[in-house]
Amino acid sequence: MIKCVIFDFDGTLVKSNEIKIRVFYEVTKDLVGADSILDKILSRPSTGDRYSVFDLLIADLNLSINSFVDASQLLNSYTSICENEISRAPETKGAKKTLEELKKIGTKVVISSATPKDTLKKIVDMRGWMGMIDIVLGSPNSKFDHIQTILEKNKYSISDIVYVGDSEVDREAALSVGCKFIAIGEDWSRFISRPDTILENLENFTKELKL
Repeated sequence: MIKCVIFDFDGTLVKSNEIKIRVFYEVTKDLVGADSILDKILSRPSTGDRYSVFDLLIADLNLSINSFVDASQLLNSYTSICENEISRAPETKGAKKTLEELKKIGTKVVISSATPKDTLKKIVDMRGWMGMIDIVLGSPNSKFDHIQTILEKNKYSISDIVYVGDSEVDREAALSVGCKFIAIGEDWSRFISRPDTILENLENFTKELKL
C-alpha cells in the first residue's frame, strides 16, 4: 500500500512551466545578447536551478563586476514575479481534488521541487494548499535528496512511496532510489524513454493508484 505520494510542483500540480521560462527572458530583456544565451541554457536536458541559470548567463555575457546588474539582482526580480504569477496560475486538472482525497485517507503528501524551499512554501501558502500538504521540500537539496529524506525519516520501504512528475529529472530521481514513478502529461517525448505509467492529468489519480 502506498503511504506517501511525492509530487513535483511546476507542470505537475500547477501549470507554471511556461511562466518560469518566460520570466527568465522578461527580467533579462535589457541585457544585449541574453536571449540567445538563455535559449542555449534552457534547451539543455537539465538546466539546473534558477541560481545556475543566472550564474551561467552572467558568465557568458562577460559582465564586469562594475556592471549595473548581477545574478542576485536578476534572481530577486525573477523570484518576485514568479511568486506572484505562479500563486495564481491554473492548477493541473484534478490537482486540488487529488490533494484533498489523499489528505482525507491519511496518505502523506510531499512536494518536491527545484524551487528554493522558502519561495515554494510561500507559493503553496498563497494558493491555500498548505493544509493539504505534509512536507514542502525545495532547493538547495536535490529531488534525490528529498526522496532519501522521506524514506529515512519515516522508515518507509521503496514500495511505500511513489514519485509523480512531468520531467526526466523527476523520473531519474525516482529511478535512482528505485521507487515507482508516475508521469503527468501525455507527451512523453520529454523523457529519455517512455515511463511505465503516464496520466494526462491528476483527475483520476487516486483511482489509478488504487489507494
